[in-house]
Amino acid sequence: MRPKYITTYLVDWDPTWIKTIELSWRIWKWLIVPRAKLKESKTREEMKQPAIYFLFWLDEDWNNLAYIWEAENIFNRLVNHDSNKDFRDIAIIFVSKWNDLAKWDVKFLESKAIEKAKKINRYILQNSTEPTQNSLPEYQISAMEEFLDNIDLLISAVWYPILKEFNIKNLNKKQDLYFCKWPEANATWYYSSEWLLVLEWSKARIELSNTAWSRIQNIQNKLLTKNIIKKDSEKSFVFIQDYLFNSPSAAAGLILSRRSNWRKDRKDEKWKTLDENERKSLK
Repeated sequence: MRPKYITTYLVDWDPTWIKTIELSWRIWKWLIVPRAKLKESKTREEMKQPAIYFLFWLDEDWNNLAYIWEAENIFNRLVNHDSNKDFRDIAIIFVSKWNDLAKWDVKFLESKAIEKAKKINRYILQNSTEPTQNSLPEYQISAMEEFLDNIDLLISAVWYPILKEFNIKNLNKKQDLYFCKWPEANATWYYSSEWLLVLEWSKARIELSNTAWSRIQNIQNKLLTKNIIKKDSEKSFVFIQDYLFNSPSAAAGLILSRRSNWRKDRKDEKWKTLDENERKSLK
């Protein structure tokens, strides 16, 4: 992959407020609008254009939630969201720099983005209705698919990888493979800088220790409900499919049912900890 050049403009001189971002010489443009700054975004021309938008927030259990939709006037749509539903921390909005996206273009992007986000399953989508499918000419489909690829790149660059596919083929099968063992727990996982994949048939301890975070019980319940884990014995759960965690600490806490220094509790086939291997690689 060739390097990419991204231009960020801080509208309010504050990196946590409204900003616009553009990718190299492409025609795509996007805005990041925190909920608290929605009023200030009203006068921007981009907020009156057809666009696809993503809303992100955390629930009380720290689950990553998201909502994807399209609108012909983004400002009015976001005002409607905020008046009817108490959700979203931030809105990320994608438009054309030349305002040449049509209604059917953003409907196509919406449908494909929701389909991809559900497949990847990094976020819990809060869309209550399915988007309407529509057809485009072949040449326009190609253009919109390129647009979606750039959305994936840009939105991942600000740590919202809702469309970023996990590809196990990119892993170094020996260097990235780690193990974690404890009474009634025995897990195998692949590690990268942004996620941790716990493999099918890994076992997690059921009984929570006194040092376990309160949210571990919530994670247990969530994975049981989603049929990711099931009770294997009186003392352990078993993963019935591979599962991708965004938080290594949450993964280690679930497996061990206690507070965990996950850099030291995970070990490779030579029984070297992740911490040892990372320190060694810096020398």
